[in-house]
Amino acid sequence: MRVIAFYSFFTVSNPELLKEKINLHFLFKDIKGSILVSKEGLNGTIAVPLHIEQKTIDYLMSLGVVKENIKMSNFIGQRIFNEFKVKLKKEIVTSNFGLKISEIKKNKFIDPQKWDKFTNDKNVYILDVRNDYEFKIGHFKNAINPKIETFKDFKNYIKKNNKKFQNKKVGIYCTGGIRCEKAGPLMEKYDIDTYQLKGGVLKYFEDTLANLWKGECFVFDYRVSLNKKLSQGSSKLCYGCNMPLTPTERNSPKYEEGYSCPICFDNMTEKKRRSLKDKREHWKKIL
Repeated sequence: MRVIAFYSFFTVSNPELLKEKINLHFLFKDIKGSILVSKEGLNGTIAVPLHIEQKTIDYLMSLGVVKENIKMSNFIGQRIFNEFKVKLKKEIVTSNFGLKISEIKKNKFIDPQKWDKFTNDKNVYILDVRNDYEFKIGHFKNAINPKIETFKDFKNYIKKNNKKFQNKKVGIYCTGGIRCEKAGPLMEKYDIDTYQLKGGVLKYFEDTLANLWKGECFVFDYRVSLNKKLSQGSSKLCYGCNMPLTPTERNSPKYEEGYSCPICFDNMTEKKRRSLKDKREHWKKIL
């Protein structure tokens, strides 16, 4: 099986109808994962059998998903998703930025093959628009970490820090490109000359040797992280706080598999520990 991550911004006049259409199409097919549907487009990550991989890609493109926004990665056998869900959402990536699709369509992009040359320019800043825990797992050389907890916090970060990016070119990146498609026009509203890594880190891994990337790339599924070969990485989740952990953090005396890590150890209670014991047994059954 392979994992297909995809998104595209386009006007959906009837999200409820599109949801039912997608559910009907994938009925009785051995597909797991989730697809978000909203008035602004589609966003999803699904695991599909090899024999229907291309047909699935063709179907997504028939709905309006742009080919360049479809990324493939490897599936090594353990379960990544428990079920298949299609969900209705206000936004396909939560931001509360108040952007129109017409504004998103004005974005400027840098192809993965040209990203290294672009970011090596001393007059270019590199800004990671992902969450702080994602940055920890891996990031571009010399990238700025905004240290946000959720993507919704990015708006306040730009509001407070926009002046330091004035009169500079700024290259931004995220996992698959979708958050950049909203971060870019937001930054442009503050007169920041912004350029996005087209297709995000996953496309950079796919199309280049990823020479400027340090570490792995966090992903929002059971794999936790991907390496530069787009295979499962070495990071694991702490069941105590759901934070991703590097191998170094798992060597800490405060790390106990299934219970705690250096991030949450000091807040661990006996009641929480008993609850995690039950949770651990659940995860053993589904992984």
